[in-house]
Amino acid sequence: MSVDRRLLNWGIFLVLLGGVPLAVAQGWVSSDVVARAWELWPLVLIGAGIGLILSATPFRALGGIIVSATFGVMLGAFVAVGFGGFTMGSFGCGAADAGAPQLLARTGSFAGGESTVRLEASCASVTLATGPGATWAVDAHGTENARPLVDDGADRLAVRSPDGSVVFPFGTRQASWTVTLGTDPQLDLQVTLNAGDAEVNLDGARLTRLRMEGNAIGSTRLDLGGATVERLEASFNAADVAILLPASADMTGTIEGNAASVDLCAPAGVGLRLLVDDNLTASDNYDAQGLTRSGNAWQTPGYADAATQIELRTIGSAVSYTLNPEDGCR
Repeated sequence: MSVDRRLLNWGIFLVLLGGVPLAVAQGWVSSDVVARAWELWPLVLIGAGIGLILSATPFRALGGIIVSATFGVMLGAFVAVGFGGFTMGSFGCGAADAGAPQLLARTGSFAGGESTVRLEASCASVTLATGPGATWAVDAHGTENARPLVDDGADRLAVRSPDGSVVFPFGTRQASWTVTLGTDPQLDLQVTLNAGDAEVNLDGARLTRLRMEGNAIGSTRLDLGGATVERLEASFNAADVAILLPASADMTGTIEGNAASVDLCAPAGVGLRLLVDDNLTASDNYDAQGLTRSGNAWQTPGYADAATQIELRTIGSAVSYTLNPEDGCR
């Protein structure tokens, strides 16, 4: 009997992808142990090398098994503990140490009307907050090779990390940004975060659209409780994210997670309508939180009569959505 090596490798990967979170949930393996799964990354290279060495032998499948098993364990660990269980510093990347040199301090103001803001951070910890008026401010600390670039005008602000790839686990780029945006202008805001974390509080902000993308990010909090956001478009890959939904403003949008943990906190009295896809690797607790299902939509009782209505598609693969977790949205 012959075995299709591609199916064998996929089978091993999927078994471990689901097995690791199950082992943590059942208490068979400590989450502290699983959080160190990234240290297995050299096995990917070892497996590839073994595959080459044994390519002309009956044991040629061994290399692929090692690679598939390693990826299954590492990705399963991300699902089990969230990327917040991993420290960016372990990868030589992320927040700058306390007392790191100041890289820049810039201020300006928007002329009024609608303005665009683009924040693109790699290997950085970002704090985004609001303030009165139409002014903005950017303060950054970290290593010299992490000095961000700023482009601004009367109706725009763009802050981005310097060009150049970051190779894990040998990166040395670390930065901390503090960005403050005035609440007078209406904003089109985009935040892109790669290998870092963020604390975002948009109290008082008026946003026509908020786009947020996070890849390999640690514990990140997006507080929209006091904001007006017409549309939210969010995508998280290998991420641990908490989102506080608006308290008194209607909102629509999409949240997509892949190998991610997403907490959603909704203020009392807000009407929720959460659309889902039938994906066996995605989970949620909407039923346990009292929402009722009709087709592919879960919604709070009396949604149609709620003063504030929020409709979101919550989709993805290997993603866990938790509505109103017991410990809040951190």
